[in-house]
Parts: sequence; structure tokens; C-alpha cells
Amino acid sequence: MEVIDFYRLSRRITDQIAPKISPNYRPIVREAAGAGAWDLAITTLVGALSEEDVVITTAEKDALRELMEHLREPLTRLEQIRTSN
Repeated sequence: MEVIDFYRLSRRITDQIAPKISPNYRPIVREAAGAGAWDLAITTLVGALSEEDVVITTAEKDALRELMEHLREPLTRLEQIRTSN
């Protein structure tokens, strides 16, 4: 994945999914995204989704997997996230 693609996908997916998580984590994700700290934004988003048992779409989970793989982060928490379809 090219860096510009990583940035674009990170922006799109955080904008799309962050509203689904609680106010406990949402500001952290939004502030990290706003600062361009995509590694923190994405890993925090995945952690929040897993911890809060938020259901997302299969497409959203696939996008998060792509981002986590790009970051070379473990997929353990991502695998725990349920999908709606």
C-alpha cells in the first residue's frame, strides 16, 4: 500500500467508524487523526471497537485489516470485532 493510499483510507475509515464508538475513545481517535497520527488513530479505533463490542460491516473490517497490516500491528483485537453481514 502506498503511503498516500494509507492516509486516504485511514481518514475515510476513521470518519466512518469513529461515530460508532463511545465518547471514552472517540476524542482520542479524532485528535490523533487530526494530528496525522494515523498509527495511534487506527490502533485506538480497533481497540475501542473490540473492547466495546461494536458491530461493523465486513467492508469496514476489511479496510481496518488492510490498515493494521500496513502498520504491521497484530490482528488479535481486530479478529474479535463482530460484523453485521
